[in-house]
Amino acid sequence: MKKVIALVSIFALAVVGLLGMGQNSAQASTIQLMFNGRYLTLDVAPVIQSGRTLVPFRVLFEALGASVQWNDATSTVTGVKGSTTVSLVIGSTNATVNGKAIKLDVAPTIIKGRTLVPVRFVSENLGADVTWVPSKQTVVVRGPAPATTFKVGIMTGTAVQNEEELRAAENAKKKYGDRIVLTTYPAKFATETETTISNLKAIASDKSVKAIIINQAVVGSASAIDAVKKMRPDMLIIAGTPGEDRDLMAGKADILMQLNDIERGVNIIEQAHKMGAKTFVHYSFARHMSNATLYDRRVLMEKTCEKLGIKFVFADAPDPTGEGGTPGTQQFIMEDVPRKIAQYGKDTAFFGTNCSMMEPMIKQVIAGKAIFPVQCCPSPYHAYPGALGISIPTDKQGNVPYVIEQIKIALTKVGMEKRVSTWPVPVNMLYIEAGVDYAMAYLNNQTNGMVDMVSLEGILMAKAGGPVYLSNLKSSKTGVLYPHYFLFLSDYVDFSK
Repeated sequence: MKKVIALVSIFALAVVGLLGMGQNSAQASTIQLMFNGRYLTLDVAPVIQSGRTLVPFRVLFEALGASVQWNDATSTVTGVKGSTTVSLVIGSTNATVNGKAIKLDVAPTIIKGRTLVPVRFVSENLGADVTWVPSKQTVVVRGPAPATTFKVGIMTGTAVQNEEELRAAENAKKKYGDRIVLTTYPAKFATETETTISNLKAIASDKSVKAIIINQAVVGSASAIDAVKKMRPDMLIIAGTPGEDRDLMAGKADILMQLNDIERGVNIIEQAHKMGAKTFVHYSFARHMSNATLYDRRVLMEKTCEKLGIKFVFADAPDPTGEGGTPGTQQFIMEDVPRKIAQYGKDTAFFGTNCSMMEPMIKQVIAGKAIFPVQCCPSPYHAYPGALGISIPTDKQGNVPYVIEQIKIALTKVGMEKRVSTWPVPVNMLYIEAGVDYAMAYLNNQTNGMVDMVSLEGILMAKAGGPVYLSNLKSSKTGVLYPHYFLFLSDYVDFSK
């Protein structure tokens, strides 16, 4: 009898446990609505219908600063903000904005006695930006920015070092005008730290500058940030692609963004494997291999190659900051890639840790019909236009789909569309442009504090035009998880589709 009671008790506990799991799962999957960094309290959870998210209308309209009217006779809800009037009818895909008829993708509906309306349609017509962040099951709505005069500084490399970074800074200046202050770090930043410090301090000396985005945060950035924080403790510092010790940089910048380079040690090799690689050649030099992130990624690449049956080859290349400079590194790559193809065959994938290697590497990979899975800094803009002879018209600059299509056309002509790939996101451009937008949002009190992962992911997605994946860095030395240090991943472009 005792055994029976015990079994019944165990069964009951198991059922309760399963019910608890179900409740937690349902709660975890509940869609949330964030407005200007604050989660709004909703008495009915948002729903997704036909790919569109619907939310309770009154909470949304009032958050956006609109007055709300309800016509019971016609089942019409109306929001009025300034000179804009938005009207929707329950159960109908017919809506109006200032009297102009507009067809909706999904009709407003009533759930549990509450009226739900399409969040994107309403928000955008009342001047707000909307992003769906699937990893957080959150709709992020950011209202129109208030009238402010503060400035944001940007430090990038020069056009010679990485043109896309400089162009991203210029794009930000086009968008925000004189509210953006630009500077660059020196070409030989490793030996000219004082110049980096001086240039960053010059921006911080302008009291109207409230935030600075540094990308790439090269060697010397930590000291430069220290100098700025000593002058301006309140300065928001956002650092992209840190080039110094991760734990060191985590103690310097307020927000950091970096490729999830450790995890890339797996997915770069997996991508090369999908493309048919039997050998993987990894070019780098001592300075980069002294960087913990790059070294750990190399180790993971070797392990993944072994797991997938790919031969891993490390090739020592000249450091572009050394005596031969960038030309010396590029000449070495031009000469060595053909040697490696001759030695290991065409099913050899190539990768390098320095931006200056990319264009000659892509050229020689294409010439030798080998494999190129991705650049060190993934981006359709990075090295592909130069390597493939693609000229981007002035009116197409910043048009990522156009650039991807031109790359696809060029690769298809030489039968390399299945042997070359990249990410659909120009990463360093993304860090700068999204960094500026995030800084503006934070300074306008439109984020949930200084470090708001959901808002940042939403801004990154809006700039990238698709899903991105953020995670937090965990120190390999101390095991500490840094909530302000974000690691970034994206998918690959398949140029054969």
